[in-house]
Amino acid sequence: MKNILRQNHIRKFLKRVRQSQTGTAIIEFAFVLPMVSLATIGTLEVGITMVSTVLLEGAISEASRSGMTGYAADGKTREEYINDLLHERTFGMIDLSNLVVKQKVYDNFGNVGLPEPYTDTDGDGSYSAGVDSYTDMNCNDSWDSEVGTDGVGGPGEVVLYEAVYDADFMTGYFSKMISDDDGKIRLTASTVIQNEPYGTPSPGCVVAVKT
Repeated sequence: MKNILRQNHIRKFLKRVRQSQTGTAIIEFAFVLPMVSLATIGTLEVGITMVSTVLLEGAISEASRSGMTGYAADGKTREEYINDLLHERTFGMIDLSNLVVKQKVYDNFGNVGLPEPYTDTDGDGSYSAGVDSYTDMNCNDSWDSEVGTDGVGGPGEVVLYEAVYDADFMTGYFSKMISDDDGKIRLTASTVIQNEPYGTPSPGCVVAVKT
């Protein structure tokens, strides 16, 4: 008799457990929480990346506009002034230790990003020192894969401004998915301008064909 009563009691208890809705919301929330958290963090990561890109583009644009006039603050070179301006216009959103600012000077817009021309004497498809002749356009006595020279240029010269920023991620999860080998994502912003004729142009170098 006791066994029958015990079995009936167990069956009633199990029935109440099956019919009970207590804790259902908590269980459902436990399943949904990881997906909601991932989507929220992903949105923040994308948002911060977009803001960083916009800041870089705005800062590069303003730095180039200042550079093209030849202006420099007292006690600073033009290069120092432009770099400081670029850093200031990122409003603390950019880790300056991960920011590299470059300026390259060219004679004209058509030379931007191009190597110095050379004659492929040995036909191997690339420049071979001591074999192929080249046109030393920047007069540094060596062939360069980039015609431009470092600096902010003189009156009337063309200048490429470029900012390269290795941005960190908030979470390791996204850095593994879409980052570079160093766990960062590389953001770049650049613009090309021609300096105003604000003074006397510096004499150019004598371009010559060399080997």
